[in-house]
Order: sequence, then C-alpha cells, then structure tokens
Amino acid sequence: MDFDFSDYSLILENNEDFDIKGPGGFESFHQVKAINDTALSTYENALFAMMLQLTQPRYNNVIGYFHTWKSINWTGSRSFEIKLTEILGKVVINHQDFPGGSYITKSFTNENVTEKKIKIIRQARTEDPRLSDVQHTYDIINQACESREDNRVAQRVRLYNYGANRGCDINEINDLVKIKIQETLTLFEINVDDDGAEKIFCALLDKIDNNVIRKHINIGNNNESPITFNEILFILRDEKVRDTDVSFLASRFKLHFVNVFEEYLSDDDLCDAEDAASYFNKSSNLNQAMEYLLNLRAIELWEHFKKFNPHLSLEEGRAIDMAFRTNMDDLRMYLFRIFTRICKTKLVHHSDKNSILYKKGNKTYLPTTIGTITKKSIVLGVMRNSHAISSLYEINALVSGCDNVAEINSFDNEYSRLSEVSLDAYYTNESPDIREKVNEIGKNIQLINTRTAMDEINNV
Repeated sequence: MDFDFSDYSLILENNEDFDIKGPGGFESFHQVKAINDTALSTYENALFAMMLQLTQPRYNNVIGYFHTWKSINWTGSRSFEIKLTEILGKVVINHQDFPGGSYITKSFTNENVTEKKIKIIRQARTEDPRLSDVQHTYDIINQACESREDNRVAQRVRLYNYGANRGCDINEINDLVKIKIQETLTLFEINVDDDGAEKIFCALLDKIDNNVIRKHINIGNNNESPITFNEILFILRDEKVRDTDVSFLASRFKLHFVNVFEEYLSDDDLCDAEDAASYFNKSSNLNQAMEYLLNLRAIELWEHFKKFNPHLSLEEGRAIDMAFRTNMDDLRMYLFRIFTRICKTKLVHHSDKNSILYKKGNKTYLPTTIGTITKKSIVLGVMRNSHAISSLYEINALVSGCDNVAEINSFDNEYSRLSEVSLDAYYTNESPDIREKVNEIGKNIQLINTRTAMDEINNV
C-alpha cells in the first residue's frame, strides 16, 4: 500500500473519546455511546455538544463521527442532517421565544441548572472565545442552523456506519476489530495465522490501555499523548508480537475481565438496575473499586486477581492461561457484588501490594471470589496456595459475596482437623521464617459472608 502514515496519529480522550490527527491537523472526532437505546432523542444533547464544538473555526474541516451500540432511529423520513439541524433549531427557537430565560441566556448565569443544553453551552464557552456574550452565542448557533455551505456542521456530523448497520453491538465489536485486523494484514501482504492475529489484537488493546492509563495519571497536563499510526503498523508487522505469551495472555485476561464486568452490569438478577444506573452516573460503591482495577495495566490486573483468589494457586508459569479455565463467573457472582454492596469509603487500594482491601479500625477485609464451595475445599485451597503466605498474613477476614457461604471462624482449627492437609509439600521453596507464618495465617483470618462484612464495615 503506497501511503505515508508517518504524520497520522490516534489521540484518545482528547476532544472526544478518540480523534484522528493528520499532517494538517485534526481530521475526525469520534464519540462512543454504549447506551441500550435506539431513540434519537436519547442522544440529542451529545449531538448538540459535538456540533457546537465543530462550529469552531479551527475545526471547520473536521468530521464528527457518532458511534453507538444500537442503531439510532427516528420517526418520519427526514434525513439525519435535517434532524441535526432541528436540534440546533430547538436552541434557536428557545432563545427567540424566551430571551430572558433561554438556554443561551442561562448559560451566562451562575444559577444551578439541570438542563443539559445549558451545561453544554457553559462548557463550550470555556473552549471557544467567540462565545463571549449572549448575542454572539445566539448568532453562532443560529448561523450553524441556517448554513447551506458545503462544510456546514450538520453535514459534518455523521453516524458511523458499521457495514450495513448504523450501530455495533457490544458483544460483536471485538470480532469486528479482528476482521479489520485481518483485512489490514492482507492489505499489507502480511501472512499471520489466527493465533498470531489474536496476539496482535491483544497487543493493540494493551497499547491503547497503557495510553489511557498514562493520561489518567497525568490528567492535568493537557498532553495529547498520541499513538502514531506507525506505532500501530509496527505492531502489525513485528513478528516478536506474535511470539509473546505473557503480555498476550495478560491482555486477553483483562479483556475477559472487562467483558465479565459488563455482563454483571447487564444481569438484572445479579446487579439491580438501580445499582447499574448509579455506576454509570459515577455515584455507586462499585465505581471506586472498578476505577482502580480497570485503570491497571493488564499484568497488574492479573496480580490483583491472584489476591482475590486466595483459594486458587495461580503461580505456575502459564497461570494466566489457566485462569481462563477457572470459573470466571465467580467474578460476576461474588466479587463484583461485594464491591457493589460494601461502602466505598472503607476501600483502600495498595498499589505496591497489588491489593484492594476494606478497612475499619484494626480489622482488614479482603474481597474474594469465594462462593458456595465447601468449607473443606476452601481450607485446602487457601493452605495449598503458597502465595497466601505473603498476601494473607495481615488479613483478618476473607469476604465472600455469597450470603449463604459456610463461614469459617478459624482457619487454624479447620485445617488442623483435616488430616489430608500436609503443608510441607507446598512450601518447600520458602525460608523457615516464612513457613512459620503459615500457622499464624490460619489463626488470624476467618471467612465471612457479605452480610456479616456489611454489618462490621458499614455499621448497618
């Protein structure tokens, strides 16, 4: 393919969810809406915000793409461009009819408002010096509404077309990306088998993931932090990417973790609609824990996952691969429910120890994926996991998300009565002082269910 990509880049979380920048500046803005709704009215404010942004002279040649989960529909036979013009027209007419209390006028006041369009105009004022007063703001929006120029804003905002559809289901997006990877490999005459293509897919996810994490860490510096197209092409061409295992498996694990979390949010039997709505509004107990976890690098998330599973030994060379054979449903059934129910103010993230804990006073609680397995299996699993020596030494209670779990008041009493438990074989590589901690762990920790934890932590 004879095209110079050297001056092109992908920029995440900048003007929109992602932007494409070329040698002459920004070429397209892309906003993604994972909303389970097909009505155009649901997206009206987001479309208004994008159009207002694209009226700025520096963006007068930028195309705005709107990506949705469900195909957007509207009544009547009018085109999408006309429907966009009508959205602008609502703001214009609102000001003409109520000039003293219009969206535009109120955007120049300090009063508390709930109307989203007022908030959008206020935000736009901080980015566009032309919106200096009520009249100028009205003139700009009115001009955008009435414009018939070739680069008019209503013509430059478009629904992204996924083949025959105007939307792409969340469950299908990964497969679609993999198809596009294969098409690109074919275009560049790069021969890769299915396993290699999967590793390229995960390497690209890791590249994006790390970029977003760095932006969140340096959130105040307004750095674009671009991913150049040449970096993306290098991943496609680099044979070493197809030979890696650990980074590939870690990226695949994080992808699976995210998918399981999305399944939890959409499962009414596990996650109440009210809790899911609170999460999307960034106001639930779940937000803080998941913000920590989803912003971790893939390999760091894996280290945290090991802590959440003290009853599983995940230390072998291909332990990440083995994790895919474990029951990942325990994340949905137990761990995410703990994060939803227990007060976020008691949550503590120890990034240096790869752990998320709940604390109250001198007592420390570890959320786990432990479910309805028998007491014997739990005890055997924890004590056979040599990783538990360091990760559980300071833990007072393991929290199970299952209300009906058989609680254990003393691991020490439980495993001492199980004659088949012999710890020697599991700690042969550990120093004597570390091995002495094994019994201390058993004396120090107990297993409790979510209700007990909530009573102790939340003072319910």
